[in-house]
Amino acid sequence: MPEHARGIGMEEVIVENYEEAERFLAEIPKFTKKNLFEETKAFYAYIQSCDKGQYSETNLGSIIHVAGTNGKGSVCAFMQQICLESGYKTGMFTSPHLVTTRERFCIDGKIISEEAFVEAFNWLTQMLCGYHNKKYCPTYFERLFFMAVYLFTKEKVDVTVLETGLGGRLDTTNIIASPTLTIITQIGLDHMEYLGDTIEKIASEKAGIIKCGVPVVFSDRKIQSSAVIRKKATEYGCKCYAVSKNDYKINEIQKKYIDFSVVSRYYDYCGFTAYTTAVYQVENAAIAIRACEILQRDSNLKKITIDSIHKGIKKMRWAGRMEEIEQRIYIDGAHNEDGIEAFVQSVKEMTKVMDGKNIKYILIFSVMKDKQYDRMIEMLCNLCMITEFVVTHIPGERGAKLTELKEKFSEYTNKNIHIYEKIEDAIEYSILSRKDQGVVYIVGSLYLAGFVEKFFVDKRAGRCLEERS
Repeated sequence: MPEHARGIGMEEVIVENYEEAERFLAEIPKFTKKNLFEETKAFYAYIQSCDKGQYSETNLGSIIHVAGTNGKGSVCAFMQQICLESGYKTGMFTSPHLVTTRERFCIDGKIISEEAFVEAFNWLTQMLCGYHNKKYCPTYFERLFFMAVYLFTKEKVDVTVLETGLGGRLDTTNIIASPTLTIITQIGLDHMEYLGDTIEKIASEKAGIIKCGVPVVFSDRKIQSSAVIRKKATEYGCKCYAVSKNDYKINEIQKKYIDFSVVSRYYDYCGFTAYTTAVYQVENAAIAIRACEILQRDSNLKKITIDSIHKGIKKMRWAGRMEEIEQRIYIDGAHNEDGIEAFVQSVKEMTKVMDGKNIKYILIFSVMKDKQYDRMIEMLCNLCMITEFVVTHIPGERGAKLTELKEKFSEYTNKNIHIYEKIEDAIEYSILSRKDQGVVYIVGSLYLAGFVEKFFVDKRAGRCLEERS
């Protein structure tokens, strides 16, 4: 078994199963810190040189690199589905995951198997054991990125859709030297302790993914961030394509889908259908549509057509984004001010097409303590249709305290506020309280969305066992 010491108490190991790999990865934050970008880049260069260049960046196909504060995961999912509908073998690397780490790696629209995960994990162990710099210890995110490189090159994908983790300029994914296209979604105030305390500073970090001569598509929603992106693109000689509110229009919102139109540069004014109730997904879809137009025209991805774009938009599904996890139970991973604003808009539109009168609307909320949640709670309390609020706690030290959350809600609403330490108790109460026609919304954190996803996965599994017995 190849292994050697890295840092204090950290050893590289070969694992035999997925559970062992997960346990190892869970321990990594205790023994590592973020590496210098050049150190990560050096290891990436090393693995590219191994096995006759098998893991070279050129073997990742056309690379679509996506950064932003809100919407980047959804844009990645739209791009993946459109590429699949166009007949391209596609790999997608995203974060975070909701239930299993394997969700971060998709090949042809499906998360990888446990066996593939273990194989990639052990490959990385071997690469680290052969690397000359024995002090280099990749972080959790770096490991997953390098595993994605192995998985996608092994599968010989035609397209790699790559989402940044945090930021852009110093993000691990930014060691990719030659993307085919870069995309920057909506910029907002989040992760300010790392990226800066203004829109301009955060936009500058996100715009760090822009490369010389590589076209960039971006959300033209805020003047401050757009100015930063345009300036960076000009400096790097990039063609710049903005997507503003004037480029798309919502035509109809129904209980299960949204019909919208997009001003296309090549196909005139086109109508699309997205199977979602989240109005914010229309902008994300419009960004993906514009990106695909550029790819079809300026890259070797000529099989992208208006038909494959239509099908991709229609078929895209993205867990945890205004997802109806069970009938009339919706989860949304909005976790910052802009995200909550978009969620609020979606809820208002959804209630217009809901059946019945005197429906109970219950909202479950929790958040990480490092978020600016005061304004988030204020916006949620302004949703006049919500009949009661349920506050719960995300397990671990990072979850905001229940008492503080309740105090904040009490400042902005006189409606009933219920407190449940355990997320599962909050869900059970809400389901019972809403009755048959009621609606439950769950929002505040992707971590919360992950716990809820797992709750319903386990519940369905138990239901299946009962039926079989």
